[in-house]
Amino acid sequence: MKKAIVVDKDYGSVTPADLEMLQARLGASGVELKLFHCKTEDEIIACAGQADLIMGTGNPPITEHVLKSLPQLKAVLRFGIGVNSIDLEAATKYGKLVLYMPGFCVSELAVHATALALALERNILYYDSHIRQGEWPKARHHVPRLPRNLTLGLYGFGGSAKEMYRIFRQGFQSRVIACDPYVPLEARKDYDVEFVDEDTLLRESDILSLHIPLTEETRHIINWDAFCKMKSNTAIINVSRGALIDQEALADALEQGEIRFAGLDVFEQEPLPADSRLLQQEDTALTCHSAFYGEESKQCQLSLAYELADAVLCRNEVPARFVANQEILKKLTDYKIM
Repeated sequence: MKKAIVVDKDYGSVTPADLEMLQARLGASGVELKLFHCKTEDEIIACAGQADLIMGTGNPPITEHVLKSLPQLKAVLRFGIGVNSIDLEAATKYGKLVLYMPGFCVSELAVHATALALALERNILYYDSHIRQGEWPKARHHVPRLPRNLTLGLYGFGGSAKEMYRIFRQGFQSRVIACDPYVPLEARKDYDVEFVDEDTLLRESDILSLHIPLTEETRHIINWDAFCKMKSNTAIINVSRGALIDQEALADALEQGEIRFAGLDVFEQEPLPADSRLLQQEDTALTCHSAFYGEESKQCQLSLAYELADAVLCRNEVPARFVANQEILKKLTDYKIM
């Protein structure tokens, strides 16, 4: 019987009942799934010694130390899009397949980013908090602007950014600009988007929404210098990864009026520390890494978790589009690449 483990069952992106259902489905396919919550590399190694597959519902530290210590391990499966906590180079080096779920929640991410932007622009949070304090601040605070008169800037133009483009361009008739050098020139013709350089994106966006992965190159890509290039009434939205933004610089930018709004679903440290200056900012909308969350995305996530585990462990098949370390496909001889 093949063996799989979840190494972070209490992360919160799926419920205990969801994991029990997955456990039962995999069990019927001949895969024994055990559930753990490991906080360190050594705990993962201790729990995964006999495992063929590691599943991570969040961002467990799957480092080179972990990967080289588990000779029986065949694959790692992330219940999500980001793989920044997995050493992809080491995984390829030690022959471990890394699977992830690109696209499973792109619509939810775009809707959530839009909700953050509109809640800030329309003073929703300001009115709500002051009404709860017994006030009635009718038609006060920032004067809202219509979305059709705003420029949406998209940093990255992948799945969730394309969905947000459709909401703003086709729905609100907003101007949309994007910065993404990886989009081929031919593919750009399919979208009514102005592709611009980074400086232009920063200078001209009224709403700047981040849709890029976290890498060493993109860590703190939005820093004090970037805030100084933005309009003073810009809203920055982040549903991607917290460390894309230098949070101390963001707090400074809000306090000093370099930008007006910040809508954040992700943070450099999660949960957000109680002493974070962002909590003191009236013009912030903060949610708890839940932009992916939705009825449809959850069902897709759980279905993919079963299908990918079943394919790799029971059918010796590898669905190539779900492989994060594509270089390993050249090394696989015992699998059928789908």
